[in-house]
Amino acid sequence: MKEVKNTLEGFEYTDQRRSGNSTRQINIAIDLLFKGYKVEIKDHWEHGRNRKTNENLFERVLRRLQAEHRLDMLIKENKIKIDGTEFTIELL
Repeated sequence: MKEVKNTLEGFEYTDQRRSGNSTRQINIAIDLLFKGYKVEIKDHWEHGRNRKTNENLFERVLRRLQAEHRLDMLIKENKIKIDGTEFTIELL
């Protein structure tokens, strides 16, 4: 079983709006994913306790994976496991 890391680990949050917090978390998620971790997506808003913001960040990570890493091919080739209820992503 892979070690699980979430997008709040090692994340330095700034309290100013439009400061790139979400973008940095997306970068962290993708970086952890390609380092071999199972990634749990937790948004910085309310320290990951708000399901809607976690869901939004999860969808943004998936869109970035599609745009930059061909998510559709990873799915087709069974190289990725995506759990939308737990907001986790894992490369197989």
